[in-house]
Amino acid sequence: MPDVNCTVSTCKYYKEGNLCTANQIVIQSDLEGGFPPNAQLNSLRQTPANTIDETCCQTFKKK
Repeated sequence: MPDVNCTVSTCKYYKEGNLCTANQIVIQSDLEGGFPPNAQLNSLRQTPANTIDETCCQTFKKK
């Protein structure tokens, strides 16, 4: 399985280095923008979230 990068540090599946350890990932469209296509995702700052509504990841579960 390829590495999946994520900066939401308060997610149950977050691993240091901005990695996601979930077995399945559910992704939805982020119409508000996001990161440039060539962004180095593993070096972005961590972005905590408290609820799934604060992310664009349907896999999010609070730690």
